[in-house]
Amino acid sequence: MKQQNRETGNRGEAAAGELLQSKGYEILERNYRSKWGEVDIIAKFREYRVFVEVKTKTGDLYGEPWEMINSHKLSQVRNMGGLWCEESGWKGLCRIDVVGVWLNTQGEVEKIEHWENVQL
Repeated sequence: MKQQNRETGNRGEAAAGELLQSKGYEILERNYRSKWGEVDIIAKFREYRVFVEVKTKTGDLYGEPWEMINSHKLSQVRNMGGLWCEESGWKGLCRIDVVGVWLNTQGEVEKIEHWENVQL
């Protein structure tokens, strides 16, 4: 991954984490990885474990953040969530959320949106 893309992603994930915490989410893990993929943020919210995909945009190329989520990506997050539940012993409720972050040309958050319980 290009350094600039990594920095953009890191800024977006930091902003997403702050937003989630301000809404009462407890961040359990960031960048949970295996050979099958990655989940950007794993959080606890009420009785749920929430697997959060963060999409960060710096321009209009490739559409809006939610347009970057497809069935393959959701399936990957779902599978990674299942792996995390297995490893952690969690047997409760789970869901997938998406946070879209728009950065301005200075790299500052211009807009941020949170979509809960995303399904295709």
